[in-house]
Amino acid sequence: MSSINKIKEQNRKRAQKLRNHKKKYGVIDLRVPLHTIEQNKLSKICEFFAFPDKAYSSEEALQSLIHRVYSEIPRIEAALGSCEICGEPLPQGCAKLKEGGLFKGDSNCFHTTNRVRIFEPSKEASQ
Repeated sequence: MSSINKIKEQNRKRAQKLRNHKKKYGVIDLRVPLHTIEQNKLSKICEFFAFPDKAYSSEEALQSLIHRVYSEIPRIEAALGSCEICGEPLPQGCAKLKEGGLFKGDSNCFHTTNRVRIFEPSKEASQ
């Protein structure tokens, strides 16, 4: 076996070992295509939330955002309350009773109004 093939084989084994280690501990790799605007915003997030230390990596920033948003879910659910039509807790509402929602299409149905109250985009967010 030539030295180049030997190095390739060692690299292949090393990569397989790393994949097995990640799988064992439930770590998955997630590839996310980002537009340049989104990448710039992510870079700003990396810098902003890491001060006074060095900037987060993109992976660290996304992990932090996941934990931060997840921790806000109970507060958002409490603010949403229950559906005025079916009485079910939001954001699921009547969608958990029937796929797509029993009242979807009704002008007062939470699912018809695109769940706007969960995320109210600011004017700056759309830029």
